[in-house]
Amino acid sequence: MSVQYRILFSDLDATLLNNKKEIEPGTEKAIREMLRHGSFFVICTGRSLASARAVAARFGLDCPGCYIVAYNGGVLYDPSKDRIISYASIPIPVVKKMFEQAQRASLYIHTYDRADDSVLTLRHTPELDYYVAHTGLMPKIGSDVLERITQEPAKMIVINLDQPEKLERFQKENAAWSDDVLNSFFSCRQYLEYCPAGISKGTAVTALCRHLHISPEAAVAAGDERNDIAMLRAAGIGAAPRNAHPLAKEAADYVCEADHEQGAVGEIIRKFFCAGKHAVR
Repeated sequence: MSVQYRILFSDLDATLLNNKKEIEPGTEKAIREMLRHGSFFVICTGRSLASARAVAARFGLDCPGCYIVAYNGGVLYDPSKDRIISYASIPIPVVKKMFEQAQRASLYIHTYDRADDSVLTLRHTPELDYYVAHTGLMPKIGSDVLERITQEPAKMIVINLDQPEKLERFQKENAAWSDDVLNSFFSCRQYLEYCPAGISKGTAVTALCRHLHISPEAAVAAGDERNDIAMLRAAGIGAAPRNAHPLAKEAADYVCEADHEQGAVGEIIRKFFCAGKHAVR
C-alpha cells in the first residue's frame, strides 16, 4: 500500500535556495500547488527565527499550511498565527563555558539574543562580517555581552573561514563535557553549531508531525548537509539534492537529478506529492 505524503520539511541554503538566495520558479509553483491541495510545507533551517521568517515572508511561505523550524530544531513556529510552538534553549552557564573554550582556542563564536535574534559576540572579526552578510542579522559586540543575556539562547555557532579543520579539533576536544548538555554538528565546513542536547532537525520532524497529528512516515525531508542527516532519517522519505554532502546522500532514500540551482525541491514535490495523492488538512 502506497504512502500518502502530507508534509515536506525543506532546508534553506543550498537546498531550497539557490546561490542567489532565490527559489527556482518551477519549485515555487510546485510549493503553491501542494499547499493548495492540503499538504504542509516547512522551512527547516539552522538559521535564526528572524532570518527564517524573513525568507518565509519574501516568498509568501508564511500562509496557513506553512511552518518554520529554526535553530536546527530548537524553535518550532507557526508564521500564519505568529506563534512559537516550542523553544528549546541552552543554559546560560553552558553558553559562557563554551565561549571560554572558544576564546582559548582562538576561535570566533556567537550566540543569539532571544528577544530580537541579534548576534551576540565578543569582538568584531571577518567571521562576524561574513555571517551578518549572509543572514542580515544585526550584531551586538562587546566583552560584557554575555553578562547582558537574560534569556537562554537556542544555539551557538563557532566559525572558522580559513582553517575549518580547527573546528573538527575543537569539537573533539570539548566532547567530553559538552556531549551531555549539547548536540553539535556541522552545517557546512566553516560552521560548527551547538544546540541543546537532544535537539536536531530530526527531533523537529517528530515534534511538528505530532503537533499536526501526522505520522512521520507521511513526511518527506529535503536537505544537503550534515546537520540535515537527522531529519532525512526521521522522515518517511529523506531526499538530497545532487549537490549534497556525501554523508547526506548516504542517509537519503532519494537523491535528486537536480541540484539546488535547478530546482531540486520542485523535483521532490513532483515525485512524492503527485496528482491523485493530495492530502486534506
